[in-house]
Amino acid sequence: MTQKFTILFDLDGTLVDTAPDLMKAHNYVMKKFGYKTKTTDEIRAIVGKGARTLIGRSIWGQAKKEFSKIEDQNVKDEMVKEFIDYYGKNIINESKLVNGVEEFLKWCSSKKISMGVCTN
Repeated sequence: MTQKFTILFDLDGTLVDTAPDLMKAHNYVMKKFGYKTKTTDEIRAIVGKGARTLIGRSIWGQAKKEFSKIEDQNVKDEMVKEFIDYYGKNIINESKLVNGVEEFLKWCSSKKISMGVCTN
């Protein structure tokens, strides 16, 4: 019996370095709502688990009191919506394949390894 393999990849940071575009979307929202912006390295440290978590971690990490001041769930939802809208329109401006990914994907393909991407 032939053994078959499948590899599932995360997108952000595994296949593609999206941190520069995530940073721009994040900073757009933070400026619009009056919060401090972050560097690309700071974004890399807090990214993961989706847009709502990124925005929450950013504000929470900046000042726990500030996050608790946003009592209106509509404001939180609007921040996330703004982030997703901006990021969706600017997702490939500076994002690049992680070094070695293209070669690895070609190798997997040549070995008939099934591949998929799971991302949020």
